[in-house]
Amino acid sequence: MADQLSQLLLGAGVAPGEDDSWIWKDGGLQTFIVSSAYNLVRKDKEADSSPIFRKLWRCKAVPSEALTAWRVLENKLATRVNLSRRGVLIESLRCCLCGKEEESCRHLFFGCSFAWRVWCLLQMAWGSVCVSH
Repeated sequence: MADQLSQLLLGAGVAPGEDDSWIWKDGGLQTFIVSSAYNLVRKDKEADSSPIFRKLWRCKAVPSEALTAWRVLENKLATRVNLSRRGVLIESLRCCLCGKEEESCRHLFFGCSFAWRVWCLLQMAWGSVCVSH
């Protein structure tokens, strides 16, 4: 890709006496704005985007919390299993909270008995009832 860009740039030229300027040609815009570049990059991904992700990015959550939720749903947290897949040497893949299963996103947020007790405590603090696990 870099070679292609290099060839395009080498082939481009400005005739003597002509003004040279950059023009952003996406969506009919003449000037660059970050959101148009973001939309261009995400355009192919929009077709695959599920309703849960559209709701997640539009909700009124703190951005860092929405990002964490996205990472959990996409299995992109630095869990022991994911770190091991990336070549990080991990002594044990067992969950550091309960020690019963491998530490994956699914386990940490939906299967770990210790994490479940934490969720129940939070729900009680918020005035909700915790359904048994």
